[in-house]
Amino acid sequence: MNGTAQAQLFGRIPLRWKAVAIMLGVAGISLLLVGTGLMLRERAAFERNMERKLTLLADVIGLNSTAALAFDDRAAATETLAALRSDEHVVAGALYDAEGRLFARYLRADVERALPDPAPRAEAPRFSDGQAALVRTINLRGEPIGKVYLAADTAEWNQAVWSYVGIVAALFIAVLTLGLFASIWLQRFITGPIIDLAQLMRRVGQERDYTLRAVARSDDELGILVRGFNDMLDEIGKSRTELERARDELHQLNEQLEQRVLERTAQLEAANKELEAFSYSVSHDLRAPLRAIDGFSRVLLDEHSAALNADGRDCLERVRRGAQRMGVLIDDLLKLARVTRTEPHHEDVDLSALAADVVEALGKQDPSRTVRFAIAPGLRVQGDARLLRIALENLLGNAWKFTGQRPDARVELGAKPDGSAPVYFVRDNGAGFDMAYIANLFAPFQRLHTVDEFPGTGIGLATVQRIIHKHGGRIWAEGAVDRGAAFYFTLA
Repeated sequence: MNGTAQAQLFGRIPLRWKAVAIMLGVAGISLLLVGTGLMLRERAAFERNMERKLTLLADVIGLNSTAALAFDDRAAATETLAALRSDEHVVAGALYDAEGRLFARYLRADVERALPDPAPRAEAPRFSDGQAALVRTINLRGEPIGKVYLAADTAEWNQAVWSYVGIVAALFIAVLTLGLFASIWLQRFITGPIIDLAQLMRRVGQERDYTLRAVARSDDELGILVRGFNDMLDEIGKSRTELERARDELHQLNEQLEQRVLERTAQLEAANKELEAFSYSVSHDLRAPLRAIDGFSRVLLDEHSAALNADGRDCLERVRRGAQRMGVLIDDLLKLARVTRTEPHHEDVDLSALAADVVEALGKQDPSRTVRFAIAPGLRVQGDARLLRIALENLLGNAWKFTGQRPDARVELGAKPDGSAPVYFVRDNGAGFDMAYIANLFAPFQRLHTVDEFPGTGIGLATVQRIIHKHGGRIWAEGAVDRGAAFYFTLA
């Protein structure tokens, strides 16, 4: 179980049992630390006592073995070592001569071991493998004549350890038991109010009854917490009342708004019908006078030009051009109105094929022009084929028009990735435009070039923008004067 799972498991334990567990854990750990410290202290005291005991025995053995070592009396030395059997914990003893050779030895009856030969050099006591060993030098008139080696078991310590462990275990159980009852008794004063507050919070959340209140049992931090919770319930109750009042008012406003929307929708539908009727009226009523003006002007020029001077003929030519331009403007306005009213029908559209058709038509209009078109293959989109064709006619037509003064005219249609949806573009190397006037680029009737430079009505880009918006996309442009222009658009 990892740390996160343990934290989640601990988080599901009730608060009262968390408090009990923490108190018992602290008491248990404290007792274990104290017991461990005392045991280490007793171990150190045992080792000191064992060292003093072995040192005393070694000094006595050395004193009694001086003559035996001096006169090379091994029997006397062995008899002296035999006195060690009176101490049941001494397991081995040995005497060594001045050269460190084993001179005499003693082994307890139940012990089979090899004594060190030659004599060990270290005289400090060593504790290992359940035994304590000590080496002492035997001196005669200030000169070393041998060494005595003693080894004793630590059975006394083992017995003391088990006795000590039993005492500590009994104390541990007693402390935990007392701590359990004490923590259960104390938690009524500490965790009890918190648990009551949590239960009240759960009840308020389930019943949505903000009139319930908690009882403060003290003036300490818990009492402050309870009173703060009651104040919070007061504020929530007031806010809930105000919220319900605001919700009722909002409901009334929504009903009024829905009624107004219905009324405005009906008015808008009526206005759209009137606009549609007006569009057809413009198409019919304005075209006829314009055709008459153009026709009679042409008759005057064809049949009566001899009766007119040069200024008169020039005036008639201007009248004809104005009438024709007015007809083109009316046609573009009607196209814009139709695009505005038309709802797109989405289908799979081959944008590359549409562009190729538009380019072919442009080439037939002016066969003398040489323009290099680069149309990316396989551009397929979801949209209205008729509306998208109108958009490409305007974009590619503009590129065709504004590259008219370029001997190496180039126009490109392509796409580039941009996140989850591609961005399509039409780019040319024509006259371009000043980015300072970008805000006017897609506005109807706004032109960045004069009619004498490039013909047009200023309706085309506005039509393109509305088509792109109807497809849920967006359109923008980049350009520089005499360095071409690029129009980017997306389709939802």
